[in-house]
Amino acid sequence: MIPKFRAKDENCVWHTGLLTFMFGQYAIVNESDENTVYLIDKETVGQYTGLKDQQGVEIFEGDIIKNKRGGIGYIVFLIQEAGYVVVLPKRDYRLGHRNTGESYQLAVDHEVIGNIYENQDLLEVAK
Repeated sequence: MIPKFRAKDENCVWHTGLLTFMFGQYAIVNESDENTVYLIDKETVGQYTGLKDQQGVEIFEGDIIKNKRGGIGYIVFLIQEAGYVVVLPKRDYRLGHRNTGESYQLAVDHEVIGNIYENQDLLEVAK
């Protein structure tokens, strides 16, 4: 599987596809039309986790999720976990891990409710 990324362009529009570096700047190559390239803000880049939430929405690094217990956290990749982690105010846990009872394809106990770039207020509520 080719890694898929998401990032905002200079007009604050989100794009998904292959991450590349061209013209001295990071860019996303459109996943459905490889001839379309968007120069993006590298601070907004997040990789697709390979999982979808309970609604079928793709979960990306930087997404804010709500779990079945009502906890609100955000998704990060942790090297020491060798995978994606849900960071909550007082703890964290591995996303899509066998210990959560979820499959590696569908994170049924989670719902994407925003992202850390546009919805910081959701994380403030969670504290």
